[in-house]
Amino acid sequence: MKKINIVLLFALVSAVYFIGIGVDTMDVDASQYAAMSREMKESGSYLQVYEHGKDYLDKPPFLFWVSALSMQVFGENNLGYKLPSILFAIFAVFATFRFAKLFYDRTLALLSAAVLATCQAVFLITSDIRTDTILMSWVIIAMWQLAEWYQSKKILHFMLGAAAIGAGMVTKGPIALFVPIFAFGSHFIVKREWKEIFQPVYLLGIAVIAIVLIPMSIGLYQQFDLHPEKTVNGLQNVSG
Repeated sequence: MKKINIVLLFALVSAVYFIGIGVDTMDVDASQYAAMSREMKESGSYLQVYEHGKDYLDKPPFLFWVSALSMQVFGENNLGYKLPSILFAIFAVFATFRFAKLFYDRTLALLSAAVLATCQAVFLITSDIRTDTILMSWVIIAMWQLAEWYQSKKILHFMLGAAAIGAGMVTKGPIALFVPIFAFGSHFIVKREWKEIFQPVYLLGIAVIAIVLIPMSIGLYQQFDLHPEKTVNGLQNVSG
């Protein structure tokens, strides 16, 4: 594959992602999340999440955090809301290339990245922005870094992979943890690498994930656990 053709392909794909900024934020989820990001930016309440002034307990806050910060720079508009997620999608394509390159040659790695980059679902989620765009990126980054650790045993890669898992959980919950567990767990079983299933280093990974979850956990505790009298989704004494 000629280098100029590769650069042109990914440049054109990225251009399509950025063209999506011109598409007005859609109902229902994207417009809801955009409004909540704007509310977070205006209120300055980054640990406790609200929707129209009411307590919100549904999605984790990472999308709201980065979109609110982006709105601080680019304004309360489509660009301010969508730009972080688009950048995360582009990095997901890069991480896919690096992950595939660990196991295959450069051509197959580029094809893997191209398949993801040109997938209709990715075109959709870089225009109709929800939590899934950033979740996809964190999961692929985690897989890449954990695969780097698997091959090199360098602890930095393992810690970065665990941090990416934690960030994915702050984006959309435990699925960010389950995907790497199932992927690497099945790989270890198929390869009969039983020693890889139980390692002391995994305790470090749990600690890193827990540290990443601290800001969200503090916000949830302050917003809900300290106020059992609140009614949330028709229930009282709800724990964040």
